Amino acid sequence: MKILIVEDDALKMKDVQHFIERVLNGVVIDSATSYAHAVSLCYNVIYDFVILDMNIPRYDSDDHDKSIIPNGGEMIVRELASENIRIKFAFLSQYETIGDESVESFDLRMKAYCPDTYCGFVFFEVNDDGWKEQLLTILKEHLYA
Repeated sequence: MKILIVEDDALKMKDVQHFIERVLNGVVIDSATSYAHAVSLCYNVIYDFVILDMNIPRYDSDDHDKSIIPNGGEMIVRELASENIRIKFAFLSQYETIGDESVESFDLRMKAYCPDTYCGFVFFEVNDDGWKEQLLTILKEHLYA
């Protein structure tokens, strides 16, 4: 089983990766810290699941362009869908809103846009482990279906 985590915050990435490795046996986890790297990996590797942050850099940190793409996770989904690359995915974000949109509204929009691949939205809090149970439920439901 192969999972990609798209996250530019190193501590959050480490927390998520360690949690998944601890609760799912035999999982292989790749990571990407930018839009460009994530899309490139998805074009070249077959993933069973992708966990996406919302706001991510356009390119990796060693590139000259350090701009952040608001809704970058959604833009990755849209690019992959336009290329007919169908990977199950969920968002894991520290933000309670997506730009001016509520998480509930965003969730409904993603369900309508990608009903077969969108698996949910998990609110990540550093000081609350509730995200772990939510993410584990999503992963078990969609990876072992």
